[in-house]
Amino acid sequence: MASNTLFVSNFPFTTTEDELRGTFEAMGAIQSVRIIVDRDTGRSRGFAFIEFSDSQALDLAIEQLNETEFRGRRLVVSKARGRDGASPPPPRAAASGGDGTSPFRHRIVIDWSDEAHAYTATIPDLGVSVNGATIEAALRQAQTRARGSAFGSSQA
Repeated sequence: MASNTLFVSNFPFTTTEDELRGTFEAMGAIQSVRIIVDRDTGRSRGFAFIEFSDSQALDLAIEQLNETEFRGRRLVVSKARGRDGASPPPPRAAASGGDGTSPFRHRIVIDWSDEAHAYTATIPDLGVSVNGATIEAALRQAQTRARGSAFGSSQA
């Protein structure tokens, strides 16, 4: 069965479901809009799922709105992949530590620090907190530091 659901990302965290609905309903009838929020903070995570009534509207929305500017950000619009029966996403080096050995299985919280003018990546259960100029840099530094503390300084 074909899904009529879009995955939309890279919109501002302050975006509301009504704003997304208003932008996407020009493509066709919308059944639901669901912005995903962080369960600890309740803040938007910057991505959402939009379900259309028919697949033609879905294709039109991807064609018309992917890579367009929305409230100062460039939207990423694609078909949503289902959890069951879908092909798994391609392997990512960051998820496996870069060498494909073991996945990194700790919750990492990334937030903007006005004091440091940088992103702060924190791994609460390991007591690791680092700053980085970009989200990706903060994430990599936190994972590297966490792996170093887990394996000691004898890591090559």
